[in-house]
Amino acid sequence: MNRWKAYFSIVSWKHSFRFKKFLSFWLAAFSVIWTFTEFSGYYFTVAGSPWKPSVWGVIGLGIVVAIWMSRPLLRRKVLLPDHEVLLEIDVNNLYARKDGSWIIPCNCCFLHSHIDEQAIIVQLRNRFFSSPSEFDQVLAQKLQNIPYELDTVMGNQVKKYPIGTVVQIQLHGIGQTVYLLATSELNPQGKGDPNLKHLEDSLRSLWTYIAEHGNTEPIIIPVLGSGRHRLVISRYVIIGMIVKSFIAGLVQRKFTKRLTIVMQPKAFLDNQYNLDEIESYFSSAGKFEC
Repeated sequence: MNRWKAYFSIVSWKHSFRFKKFLSFWLAAFSVIWTFTEFSGYYFTVAGSPWKPSVWGVIGLGIVVAIWMSRPLLRRKVLLPDHEVLLEIDVNNLYARKDGSWIIPCNCCFLHSHIDEQAIIVQLRNRFFSSPSEFDQVLAQKLQNIPYELDTVMGNQVKKYPIGTVVQIQLHGIGQTVYLLATSELNPQGKGDPNLKHLEDSLRSLWTYIAEHGNTEPIIIPVLGSGRHRLVISRYVIIGMIVKSFIAGLVQRKFTKRLTIVMQPKAFLDNQYNLDEIESYFSSAGKFEC
């Protein structure tokens, strides 16, 4: 489901369109256009008379301009002056945003072969690696110095790494930095084990890792834990957790100039989220966090 479907949905317009705002835009547009036409009438004539367009044409053009100015915005940005950092929410596909480093949630065993094609980590594997085995080789190389314990998942013995483990990968060819973040454990059947504390701990580890080992590029992160990790809390709460932990991480060291939280268009439509509320939260978040 693409971004355009979300843009033209009733959900987007219901939350963003306000008649009072539309009317003010229309009056402003009508006034400007009418003033311009009155002024131009002194310099342009038709059959010896001052040129004047149709009143209905001016009204219609004003309506078009007002609708454009009142349109829903699927990308919202708020500057946190105290931290000199930009917070952004974007209804979009993660991989459509190439202007920052991607955060990819995964399980603590870094298994992916049993996950469906729509999972973010599987999309990463299929888009940027020639085969699953190549992806596994890269992961094994990055994880070789990280302590682990053995666990049994789907009848196989696997390496289980600590929650919050971060694997940094540089995608050659496009120069994209990716941080794979272990946010959940797997049960013996290979399903994500929902645990809110694991998500909190992994976020703290992520910001610490980026501050100490990462670059200073903008960070692009999905709404973690809202899909295959099976957390039974709303995306509003998860977004709040991401922002709070991020601001707390900035107290020690500024490690980026922008955090973009990406929400899938399908999730946006299915749950009818209000971006105005998220933008308002962003505006106040930095004032109440330290």
